[in-house]
Amino acid sequence: MLQLGMRGPDVTILQRDLAALNFRIPATGRFNRPTLMALRAFQRRYHLTADGVAGPTTISTLKRLLNSGLHIAESATIARELAHGIAVTATTPQPLPAGDSGLSGGVGLGATATTGTTTPTTTVQDATLIGGIAVPAPGTPAPVVRMLEAANSIAFDPYIYGGGHGSFISPGYDCSGSVSYVLHAGGLLATPLDSEQFLQYGLPGPGSWITVYTNGPTHAYMEIAGLWFDTAAQTALNGNDRWSLTRIAEPGYGTFMARHPAAW
Repeated sequence: MLQLGMRGPDVTILQRDLAALNFRIPATGRFNRPTLMALRAFQRRYHLTADGVAGPTTISTLKRLLNSGLHIAESATIARELAHGIAVTATTPQPLPAGDSGLSGGVGLGATATTGTTTPTTTVQDATLIGGIAVPAPGTPAPVVRMLEAANSIAFDPYIYGGGHGSFISPGYDCSGSVSYVLHAGGLLATPLDSEQFLQYGLPGPGSWITVYTNGPTHAYMEIAGLWFDTAAQTALNGNDRWSLTRIAEPGYGTFMARHPAAW
């Protein structure tokens, strides 16, 4: 129970959590009047008892919302900046690895090359979400089926900052790591990309079967066969599932750009 007049590291954490959710107060470690006002504003916004006391219900709601927000973080560093209320700015994107431009319909996977160059059908058949798992429609192109199956295989895996960046094999995946894993399964990516590199991937605008959305510094997600695959959806309210029938409200960290691999 944290309330007016208290001080210490727990108060500092409370202030940083409130700041991460855009209730801007400095992390002084002192539960002062600005902290009281920010906490009451938070409680009113999320329909809690606005008593200005951080009890179990308020703290659990705060942590749930914060955890959901940080599922758009690209790395532990980015997550710390967001948690401290620091604005995240884009850096210079690293060049794409050779063969990973997304412009050829497939990538140079050598002896393990897949049929990613298959010409897609002209009419997109939306997949169906059953029990949190994507089920492809009859006639869905084989590369898309493989991508849906790959997404299913990690849909409930833990979210790990930076997961899937060093290797496609990982105990958990972050946002761009998840997108990279799925594209790789369809033969459309040979090397994992981060969210800033996805700004250079493929062609601008939405695709027919596949669209990647990225804001550059913090987050990337995708739409595939009419379903949304997004770590921002992976909360207890959604059964810890990356799949969603609707596009998750973008958290406001910059403008999200649509990109798609050629021919898809």
